[in-house]
Amino acid sequence: MNSGFGRFMKHVIALMLGSAAVGTLLLVLVFLLPEEPILEHVAEDVSEMIRQEEQIPESGLENYIWTKKETYTDTIMVQNAMEKIEGKTAYEHAMWVYHNDVAEEIWEPEASLSAICAKADTSGMYLHTYARYWHGYLIYLKPLLMFLSWKQVICLGILVQLALMAAVVFVVLRKWSWEMAVVLAAGLFFMKPLLVHISLTMSVCWIITLAALLFMLLRHDWLEQKKCYPEFFLAVGIATAYFDFLTYPVVTLGFPLCMCFLMRREKSAKEHILSFMCNCVGWGLGYGGMWAMKWVIADLTLHTGTIKDALWSIIGRTESIGGRPRFNGGFYVIGLNLKEYDMVIYTVAAVLVVVAALLATVAAARTAGVKYVIGQLAPFGLIFCIPFVWIILVQHHSALHARFTFRILSVAILALSCMGAKGVYIIRKK
Repeated sequence: MNSGFGRFMKHVIALMLGSAAVGTLLLVLVFLLPEEPILEHVAEDVSEMIRQEEQIPESGLENYIWTKKETYTDTIMVQNAMEKIEGKTAYEHAMWVYHNDVAEEIWEPEASLSAICAKADTSGMYLHTYARYWHGYLIYLKPLLMFLSWKQVICLGILVQLALMAAVVFVVLRKWSWEMAVVLAAGLFFMKPLLVHISLTMSVCWIITLAALLFMLLRHDWLEQKKCYPEFFLAVGIATAYFDFLTYPVVTLGFPLCMCFLMRREKSAKEHILSFMCNCVGWGLGYGGMWAMKWVIADLTLHTGTIKDALWSIIGRTESIGGRPRFNGGFYVIGLNLKEYDMVIYTVAAVLVVVAALLATVAAARTAGVKYVIGQLAPFGLIFCIPFVWIILVQHHSALHARFTFRILSVAILALSCMGAKGVYIIRKK
């Protein structure tokens, strides 16, 4: 046990330091790219990508897309990709991530980006920084915008997501089972995938999740034999912290966890729960540790005050909502996130609960016994709780941004679906 823990901690330190060094270097390199081609390509369709209220159709699919689409953060990402402040080095840009804004207090990225694309004088704007995040998305967004317009980058992102989804389904059906494909489809359905596919911001966690799932499906036996799953989840957590804009990061943990336990069919309840804890710790160390590395690097080299700023941000993001007690506020915010779903979603969720319960009951009564079935379903019960625990802990952020944080609830639906699939496996085996 001690030797395994020591090996894991060595891998944690090596992966964390290596990721921070490589991540910093890549950001510095992309900030050496010229900004003129990026500005030209963004200006091509900025008016189409940032529509005014009067331009949005009154009904139909296009209205749904443009009223529900996350344009605010997408615009920040695009502007960060094209900003270059005179007199600042590439390293300073990588650490501070400057951007000009027409407003001093409450940012107005849509108006700011439109003004910059119209060649407005930025000397009259307010210079802001965004040093808390890594902004790792810039290592692919800046090079892409040198050759493609904003809309073309979105289209390319859609193709990448569809290709990854097709690859995952192909491997699942060929190497595993159709039940696994069904449960993954159920999880995706609860993420409102159309809005994920057309957004720069919302697609990041989904692409990381799909890439992690594909690797797991192909290399599950190797990960099991080498006992490398904690390191795998460590790497996933690092990637999430580096690329994501704090949207719905728990999905990158919950979806791979569900598939891990669905593929692992011959373990005791104790082994399942221990594995669940180790994998969650791995992801948490990668996610939290990678964030902290950015704060430390920026503070040590440029005295940015990022650590202090980040700690105050954590306190603000995790405080209880509206002065309510922690758990009362948490349940209130869970309700806010649930409101993002339409009524048909609740019907589907109810059906999944009933089916999972029936299959588990049949598996216990007719085949393997209650104790065995509970042991096999236990990790999925724990995974089901993850999004609710996250919302209770990070309830201020989950309330402020419920329009996209609701997607972490898809982890709970996937866990329920996996319980049903596990019941099918047990019945078939016995």
